[in-house]
Amino acid sequence: MADLFFYYYFLPLLFSLLWFINLVQLMEKLKKDRDIKNQKILGSLWSIGFTFSVLLSISLLF
Repeated sequence: MADLFFYYYFLPLLFSLLWFINLVQLMEKLKKDRDIKNQKILGSLWSIGFTFSVLLSISLLF
């Protein structure tokens, strides 16, 4: 039962939270005219992680 909670709720929630924090940092760096290369890389990694965690949770339903 704990595994289902981890896959269905925790992983997508974790990746979406990390994605949002990265978005806030990206906007702050854009406002200060600083380099945003790290935020672009992290944003793509968090997006991939979120997408695969949602796909995993959907695939476990069927």
